Amino acid sequence: MYIKEYEIKYYEQNWKGDLKESALLNFLQDIATLSAESLGFGYTFTFQNGYAWVVLKYHIELYEEIKDYSFIKIKTESRGTTKLYAFRDFEICTRDDRLIGRAVSAWVLIDINSRKILPMQKVLSFVSPYEKRPDDLDYEKIENFDTSQYQKTFEVRYDDIDVNRHANNSNYLVWALETLPVEFRKKHYPSSIDIKYRKETTVGKKVQSLAKIFDNYSLHIIKDSQDNEELCSVKINWKY
Repeated sequence: MYIKEYEIKYYEQNWKGDLKESALLNFLQDIATLSAESLGFGYTFTFQNGYAWVVLKYHIELYEEIKDYSFIKIKTESRGTTKLYAFRDFEICTRDDRLIGRAVSAWVLIDINSRKILPMQKVLSFVSPYEKRPDDLDYEKIENFDTSQYQKTFEVRYDDIDVNRHANNSNYLVWALETLPVEFRKKHYPSSIDIKYRKETTVGKKVQSLAKIFDNYSLHIIKDSQDNEELCSVKINWKY
């Protein structure tokens, strides 16, 4: 386990004092980067070889609102690789180690110039193969929907782009959530979040965010506004 404590700044909280979902994704990405570096396949390894890590999907479970905390502690573990994918788990804890959330994720390694996926077990032959455990979290199916209730269009800004030359993964969740009504957001908080990334986007592009609310969950699709190609899908279970 790689462990890091994060101070929650005021600008990482919403108006209710909850940790913003996008800030949580940034914490997960940060500790994944630090853990990978400590294991020999982080930013030093990727920059030297012209590679980049790209996250494919997350399943995040939150057992309570992350509300009015000054600090949280995140723990992460590399779970090994298959032929094309690498897997990583997370635990989200209070400062005194009370578990308040868990997450699982899947990643690929790409050539940063060709954008092609690299064979994981060949490039990272020193990393152990993935082995499933009985208590592993399961990814939820993200259903399609034909007609959206809510939609907004966003332009990808220069500041949305990270060192991998595409919009950072936290932006997709911002675009998804920003489409929902303000009153709904005020009364609800997420108990689980599933995100599936399908295609990257970059500066100057326009994306369309579509959303539909069901009884206790919402579904979201992020599309390229020009060619209507799906970039990302999201499912959020809500509590209030």
